[in-house]
Amino acid sequence: MLGIPTHLAPRVNAWSTVRAFHAAAIGSLAAAALLLLLYRLDAPDDHVLGAVLAVVPMLVMIGVHTHVGTWRSGAAFLVVGGICAWWFATVVQRELTDVPWVSSYVLSLVVVPLVLIGGSGSGTVRVVLWSVSGFVVGRIVTAIAAVQSGGPDHPLVLAWVTLGFVIALVVAVSRSTARSERVQPELLRSAREEHVTAYRAGIEAEAAAILHDTVLNHLNAIALAPAGPMDEHLARTMESDVAMLTGRAWLAGETVADGTGPADATSDGVAAFERMLDEQRASGLQITVTGDPTSVGRLDPHAMTAVVRAVGQCLANVLKHAGTDAAEVSVFDDGVACTVMVVDDGRGFDEQATGADRMGLRNSVRERIGRVGGDVQVWSSPGSGTSVMMSVPFAASVGSASVLHLAGDDDVERAS
Repeated sequence: MLGIPTHLAPRVNAWSTVRAFHAAAIGSLAAAALLLLLYRLDAPDDHVLGAVLAVVPMLVMIGVHTHVGTWRSGAAFLVVGGICAWWFATVVQRELTDVPWVSSYVLSLVVVPLVLIGGSGSGTVRVVLWSVSGFVVGRIVTAIAAVQSGGPDHPLVLAWVTLGFVIALVVAVSRSTARSERVQPELLRSAREEHVTAYRAGIEAEAAAILHDTVLNHLNAIALAPAGPMDEHLARTMESDVAMLTGRAWLAGETVADGTGPADATSDGVAAFERMLDEQRASGLQITVTGDPTSVGRLDPHAMTAVVRAVGQCLANVLKHAGTDAAEVSVFDDGVACTVMVVDDGRGFDEQATGADRMGLRNSVRERIGRVGGDVQVWSSPGSGTSVMMSVPFAASVGSASVLHLAGDDDVERAS
C-alpha cells in the first residue's frame, strides 16, 4: 500500500479486490456444478443436470463482465444471474427434497456469485450497494423457486456470511487506503529530503576533492618553486583550473567533450587520460604507461572522469610526497572492470598514521572512486614504495549521493 502512489492506491485496491471476487465467484459456481454432478452419480434417477446447465450462462457473463468491467455489464450479470439462479433453485428444490441441508448449501453457492460480481466499483458505498443488490436478487429468486416447487425456503447461510465478509473487507480496505493517503506524503517527503541531503553531501565531497586537486596543489607548487617568474606551464594550468572552478562543468563531470557515438566517447576518454599524464609529466614526473589505456575510455563518462581525476591525484602525491620523480601507471581490462594501478618506488607511508587533515588519498581517490561504484586498495609502508589500485566496473551505477547526474543549471540551482 505504501509503495503505491497516493492517487493510484484506490484504483489498484479496487482492481485487486474485484479480481479476487471474480475468482471466488467462478470457484463457487464450479463447486455447485461439481456437487450436483457427484450427486447425479450417486443418485442417477434424480434429474439435476438442468441445474448444472444453468451455471453455464452465469460463467459466460462473469467472463463478459471481467472483460468489459462497466456498470452495464454488472447489471446485465445480475439480470442473467438472477434468471439462472431461479432456474438452478427450481431444479434443486424439486430434486433434492430429501436432503434439505445439501439444498441450502448448493443454493448458497449459486447466490454467492451474485453478491461478489455485483461488488464492482472503486467506492466503498458503491461496492456495498452492488453486493447487497446481488444478495437481494438471489434471495428473491430462490424464494420464488421455493414457492413454485412447494419446498422450504432455505436460509442461505453461506450467502449471508459472504455478504458480511464483502462488506467488512471493503470497509477495511477503504480505511487502509485513507490511512496510507495520510502517511504516504510524509514518507515521500522524507525520502525526498534524504535524497537532497545525500545529493548535497556528494556535491560537497566532490567540491572538496576538486579544491584539493587544484588550488592546494598549486599553492604547494608555488611554495616549492624557486624565486623568479612563475613557470609558464604552472601558470597555464592554474588559469585552466580557475576557469574550470568558476564554471559548472565540474559538477556534471564534463572532463571530456561529448562524442557522437561510442567510438568518439572512447577516443575522448583516452585523450583526457593522456592529457592528464602529459600535465603530470610537465610537472617533472617521469611516467611509464603499460597495459591498455583505451580501457579507461570504455568506462561510463562519469566513471571515466572520476578515474582520470583520481589517477592524476595519485601522480601528484608521488611528486609531492614519495621523494621520487618516477612512477608507473598500468591499465587492465578483464571484461568486467577497468583497473588502474599507480606504482612508485618512493619512501612509502603508513596510511593509518596519515592525519585526518590530509585529504588527497581519502577524498580525491577513495571517496571519488567509491561514488562511481569502484574500489580502491593501497599497499604501502615506509621505505617500500606505494601501489594504489583503482577498479571500476564498466557497468557501475552512480549512487544517489553522486554529483555526476546533473542534467543542467536548473538542477544546480535547486541543489544549492
